[in-house]
Amino acid sequence: MLRRTFATLTILLGLGLAVPAPALEVPGLDRDAFAYEAGLTGRYPAGGTPQQRTQAESRARAAQQRGDWAAAATAWEDRVALGQASADTWLALAEAQLKRDPPAAARGLQAGFRAFMMVPGGAPEIPSLLMMAEALRRLDRPALQIAALEAVQDRAPGDARHATALAAARRAAGMLVRQIRAEPDAEPARACISFTSAPARRDDWQPGDWIRAEPPVPGLAVV
Repeated sequence: MLRRTFATLTILLGLGLAVPAPALEVPGLDRDAFAYEAGLTGRYPAGGTPQQRTQAESRARAAQQRGDWAAAATAWEDRVALGQASADTWLALAEAQLKRDPPAAARGLQAGFRAFMMVPGGAPEIPSLLMMAEALRRLDRPALQIAALEAVQDRAPGDARHATALAAARRAAGMLVRQIRAEPDAEPARACISFTSAPARRDDWQPGDWIRAEPPVPGLAVV
């Protein structure tokens, strides 16, 4: 259902053409991730000593080895709190938050994002993007999970594993609206709706059958 007030309106449906995938944007994630970090580092305003950092890492790895992911998450949080956390530290924290029982998916997403922000662009971003995709899956945000996996595929287009994971996520999600972009200054005014998967391309499929405007818009065209 689309609510518009234009006298005329054209709806453009994105049919899965070869266009660049949009950047991965999770509303509010940067704010939440930095708030998470600030809450942790606030425990040790002056930072920790190298010995304290080493001890926290040792506790975290020992907890991982025995499968105690809640303890591992706590130890990795301690390591972050002590300062000078690397991308690998944040990635390990994200993994522990997702594997603990029950999973802390929001914290895993935030930690994965902090790791993502600390590495160079391109292939080094893939591990954190995969972690974020898993967190988004657990948070039941399939459109954003797909966007994260598309970002992975963009960085490793020849990797069949990533292509398979993306295809599986799209099948599980079905066809979802990815984005609605309004162009009110165009003549006639128009809106472009893009999807996570391509709509059907059949002679008996009419896109106008799937669009309704409230109130009705005279001259509404769907292409």
